Amino acid sequence: MRGRTLGVVALTVCAVACTVYPTGRGAQSTQSSMEKSIDAAFDDVYARYRLPGLALGVVRDGKVVYTRTAGETSAGSGERIGSRTLFKIASNSKAMTTGVLARLVDAGKLRWDDPVTRYLPQFRMRDPWVTSQMQVRDLLLHNSGLREGAGDLMLWPEPNLFTRADIIAGLAYLQPEHSFRSHYDYDNLMYVVAGEVAAAAAGTSYEALVQRELFEPLGMTRCQAGAFERDVVGNVAQPHMLDGDRNVVIRKDPESIPVSTSGPAGGIRCSLDDMMKWVSMWLDTDSHWLTPAQREAVWTPHMPIPISARQRRWDGSRFSAYGYGWRISDVDGVLRVAHTGTLAGMYSAVTLLPEMNSGFVFMINGEGSEARTVLNEVLVKLFTAPGERRRAADYTAELTRERQQESQESKPPALARQRPAAAALADKLGIYRDPWFGEVAICPRDGGVGLVAAKSPQLDGEVMQAGERLLVDWRDDSIDAEAWLDFAIPGTLRLSKVDPEADFSYDYEDLAFTRVGDCSMKPQVDALMRDYTGDVPGASVLVLRDGQPIVRAGYGLADLESHTPATATTNYRLASVTKQFTAASILLLAEDGKLKLEDRIRKWLPTLPKFAETITIRHLLTHTSGLIDYEDVIPDTFKGQLHDADVLELLQSQDRTYFRPGSDYRYSNSGYSLLALIVERASGRTFATFLRERIFQPLGMTHTVAFEEGVSTVSNRAFGYTQEQGRWGRTDQSQTSAVLGDGGIYSSIDDLAKWDAALYDGRLLPQKALQQAFRPATPTDDPDVEYGYGWRITGETLWHSGETVGFRNVIVRYPKRHLTVVVLTNRNEPEPYRLALKIAEKALK
Repeated sequence: MRGRTLGVVALTVCAVACTVYPTGRGAQSTQSSMEKSIDAAFDDVYARYRLPGLALGVVRDGKVVYTRTAGETSAGSGERIGSRTLFKIASNSKAMTTGVLARLVDAGKLRWDDPVTRYLPQFRMRDPWVTSQMQVRDLLLHNSGLREGAGDLMLWPEPNLFTRADIIAGLAYLQPEHSFRSHYDYDNLMYVVAGEVAAAAAGTSYEALVQRELFEPLGMTRCQAGAFERDVVGNVAQPHMLDGDRNVVIRKDPESIPVSTSGPAGGIRCSLDDMMKWVSMWLDTDSHWLTPAQREAVWTPHMPIPISARQRRWDGSRFSAYGYGWRISDVDGVLRVAHTGTLAGMYSAVTLLPEMNSGFVFMINGEGSEARTVLNEVLVKLFTAPGERRRAADYTAELTRERQQESQESKPPALARQRPAAAALADKLGIYRDPWFGEVAICPRDGGVGLVAAKSPQLDGEVMQAGERLLVDWRDDSIDAEAWLDFAIPGTLRLSKVDPEADFSYDYEDLAFTRVGDCSMKPQVDALMRDYTGDVPGASVLVLRDGQPIVRAGYGLADLESHTPATATTNYRLASVTKQFTAASILLLAEDGKLKLEDRIRKWLPTLPKFAETITIRHLLTHTSGLIDYEDVIPDTFKGQLHDADVLELLQSQDRTYFRPGSDYRYSNSGYSLLALIVERASGRTFATFLRERIFQPLGMTHTVAFEEGVSTVSNRAFGYTQEQGRWGRTDQSQTSAVLGDGGIYSSIDDLAKWDAALYDGRLLPQKALQQAFRPATPTDDPDVEYGYGWRITGETLWHSGETVGFRNVIVRYPKRHLTVVVLTNRNEPEPYRLALKIAEKALK
């Protein structure tokens, strides 16, 4: 229902932009005293805190009586905020996650006391007993024992490269601060886990589940929980920060907005219209969206929350607790069920007063911390203590006094800062790794020293000397929590907040870095990679010496359209670098006794014509089969993408080979496609499944996948591009991209480091089998190159390149020197083999 709204608005406020929604009756003449007070509070807070935008809705006695918006989606754009404008609701997403879980409980698909490991077997806390005892309900109550905001650096600042799988894996490394279930400390990561539990129980993705169980039943047609196109959806509020007296956009949404890793904890966006439907549903006791039993479960006080002095002073609160995604307390003796949401440049609040069948919601797209506190208090008092008549100015004045007192008591004096020369920090430079956060590089840059996080590219700053201590000053001004750097124990790095009162999500104190490499190679590689930097298709480069990364870096962009940077975890289509994995699969099956390399391929593929009678598996491995190239015989009438089975069908229609099998060499994608089919026949599993179960999972290559459209997904995916007439265009897939055996794997330099390690020992294949793969089996059409099983051999190097539409890649190994160089790129040119050799040359000096 669209309620009665107000027409009298201060001219100074509406000069920026505001929208009101009249009911058709003379809104000005029918204003109640409460509505006039709401209007006054709206005007005061909007102007006093110089907000870029504000949207507010109020329900009274079960009816929407007030909706109003003001401001712009993006300062200076002229696009006015309205009731359909999408805002990030941040942690108000939590109640939506618990609501969906409650629906699953109602449907009998899970129970609140189910162990988390029933749905997520990979779930681990640091303490095995806690792992076994953690129930679904515990994920929602902030009682895990972790410190406030633990692990939040995997969520924010956005965008970053952490996945929900990374978060689940990282929990095992976070040190608890309290015993399990003994203490309330606000926790976002557990809500991400809760979202994955819901998805597993429902057999679909979290985003699809929220759409199906929440948005569609309640008619919340504008809300977004997954990826969407910004300009197609339209009317999306952008976050802002104050620069002096001016609001400026920060962290602007790209055109293609990806799925938010933080979704279940704080990644949903909604409009005012839809939030009013959400609020109204909770106040409507006759709503059938949840059963009364699950409504009671969600709003039951489960975990006590300490009551602040301000809460006692302002609200006379006597209790405060957390339910499932809601804070539950009393204000002036009235039950309050509420939550807030906070992200950089985005603030929201939902407050319900169930005993009064009333409540309100508002959203801000700017620096709104204090504005939210003040507006929240003024609005709630209009219901619970209408005789108090305290204005926004009164609360603002009190908060100002509090802030001044705290500043005088606790703020340390500012220290003069200077840029230290790299030479002065020589013993501290290097690559440092934390087991859950990943790597940071502290290396020379622009005459000073830079610090950048590999999986959180926004955390990029300059190391500064402040008195006797070092800190990092982040380049992005919206990251407002600087960090002290502590190198007290040689070879280690610890961080802490410069301002102890900074937002708890900057959980620097949970990081424990160990030095794993040096910077000596990085500037040299940076110079060689200069053509890959900037807003162009990029590259990821790995240099391993003795199994340790001495360079691990990304350059340019993995996705031009979303401006996603290429990093060490970006997954590229490997193209023919895939062949070494196909060959390893065959060798694994040979070790299992499932096949022999001298098997004639018609034993496994009997539909091949007579010309294939003498071709063996070994011929396929070494490109000596003489098979016709399948790319050359694709009929003009064939549309769509080929698969390995289609390659077999094409070869069945041929009546010749290029030469007598075993008598010559000709590089053959056809042969490696058939090898993938032989793996399937011999193992009884699909090729992609065999790779995952026998190679990727055992080696911890958790993000590597033989990609099948509609079956698997590629996380942190790079998209391929081709340059034509000076412009880059996306050319990510071709007619042959779905053929797996010759080039269908996606992987990252991080996962390829694990593959490289396995090639030195027997963790995957015994040495005898590895030596077979690495031994020259045939000369090639290049007099300097011989071929083994999935590897080219040149002098002391084992290598392979890969080229497909929009991708050029190479891995070069120097086994005797324990040096490996990997260069993965998402562009059609140039080929990176010579570049890898130049990098190796510098590493070998």
